[in-house]
Amino acid sequence: MQLSQKTKYFVCGVIVTVILIPLAIKAVDSVPLQFREGDVISAGVINSLLGRINKVQKGFNSVDDLNGTWSCTVYDTSAFGTNTCTSDGPILSSKTGLLTFNSTNKTWSWSGAGSLNDCGSGLKSTGSYDVKAGILVTDIGVYDTRFRGENEFIWFITNSMPPSGFNLCTKVTNPPLPPNNLTYSVSGTSITLTWVDQSTDETGFKVQRKTSAKGTWTDVSTTAANATSYTDNSLAAGPYWYRVLASNSYGDSISSSEVQVTVQ
Repeated sequence: MQLSQKTKYFVCGVIVTVILIPLAIKAVDSVPLQFREGDVISAGVINSLLGRINKVQKGFNSVDDLNGTWSCTVYDTSAFGTNTCTSDGPILSSKTGLLTFNSTNKTWSWSGAGSLNDCGSGLKSTGSYDVKAGILVTDIGVYDTRFRGENEFIWFITNSMPPSGFNLCTKVTNPPLPPNNLTYSVSGTSITLTWVDQSTDETGFKVQRKTSAKGTWTDVSTTAANATSYTDNSLAAGPYWYRVLASNSYGDSISSSEVQVTVQ
């Protein structure tokens, strides 16, 4: 049986809904888009979202998963030696710093007070690391790591029983959040796209277009930061597909949903 393009998109949407809703209960932060009735959800968007959720469910697979700079809060229950932390409630002490992983040469560096592990003074601020089966292995300790969203993870020292504390790290070198609620209007041979800007750190938005459902996306324009619309002018008659991505120096966001437009 031959299915129309719209029917195929509807079927994909049903499949995505069935898969994403139960998974999103555990990984809400990994799905930064909201879809509406009638939205065209491309295979690229589906694959990106499923990849993010799969990453949260499975945890670390390689050194690349940690690559970049993370803002980490070190929580410690022992607070022995030279205390570099401040009180954080009746049980914990804490401090913050920046932890950078370089996956190319498998090195880490800590920029913060004292030790990366605890509230002690610590002397080591750089070292080497590897990832094996979701475990972060460094030259100062072995850590059980768990994602709490695509850009946040928590880690426990596994060679301390019971663990004397934990670290909570949020990535600071991220692509921006994607634009949402992409809509369009047509006036003659011009198409105006509008979207909701969800990010605060984009340098611009990439507007991409193709002329068939299975065609190749090409960049039409890159807008300024904080833009929420773009007009594509002087178009020939025919169908067009559009999507928008937010960009910054760390890369592109996942794309918005697509819109299909026909110029008469």
